[in-house]
Amino acid sequence: MAITLVDGITLAYVDEGSGDPVVLLHGWGGQAASMTPLIVALRDTYRVLAFDLPGFGGSSPPPVPWGTPEYAAFVERAVASLGIPRATYIGHSFGGRIGIWLAAHAPEAVQALVLVDAAGIRPSATFRGRLRQLAYKTARTALRLPILGAHGPVLRERLAMRFGSADYRATTGVMRASMVKTVNLDLAACLGDVNAPTLLLWGEKDTATPIADGRKMEQLIKGSRLIVVAGAGHFSYLDSPAFVNAVVGAFLHGTRQGATG
Repeated sequence: MAITLVDGITLAYVDEGSGDPVVLLHGWGGQAASMTPLIVALRDTYRVLAFDLPGFGGSSPPPVPWGTPEYAAFVERAVASLGIPRATYIGHSFGGRIGIWLAAHAPEAVQALVLVDAAGIRPSATFRGRLRQLAYKTARTALRLPILGAHGPVLRERLAMRFGSADYRATTGVMRASMVKTVNLDLAACLGDVNAPTLLLWGEKDTATPIADGRKMEQLIKGSRLIVVAGAGHFSYLDSPAFVNAVVGAFLHGTRQGATG
């Protein structure tokens, strides 16, 4: 792992191979090492960068809660600081959010985009989900009553741990606030602004970001193509590495040919 300092943040990253640059962006809770199968598959042909995003792996957390726009701006500056003005981005889950935002808001920096089981589409609330949300908000309000005194914050934390997702429960402080800020931003409105060649790879059995999200992205991103990875879940690039590596390799080769031809 290499280490650099970007905007006062210690950034750990992998930088392997030479050629056209490809930047890998891991999912929430992951790190650069999470992307090892793709790093190994691409480094003989491309210069491959894979960051431990701020707050993950060996990188220091952001100074204040960040959402997708802040993470994307940081990634763009980090890549530029390494002498790369334009790159292909491959993002898994949360990393896909960052890739979408970059492609929509900094198109000059994005040669092509690969979204793997990407997050960014806010799920429609089910009746059960709405009831759960109402119960949480009601209880949270009640636990702010002055009569609870010093017990209030402790009880509110217990409530959040009970109702929060596994990712929420696994984080604290600035990273927990960053996660909330991130998941509350629906990127559907950005998808129509993505003009870079885009490949969508989706695990057939992904329950974290269901395949319906991939189909919606395919509809909204002009010229994009969705490929379903049979039998795979949310980590399709780990469940079916040979297939995913081959598809990604062919896509990148095609975008190189298009750029030079």
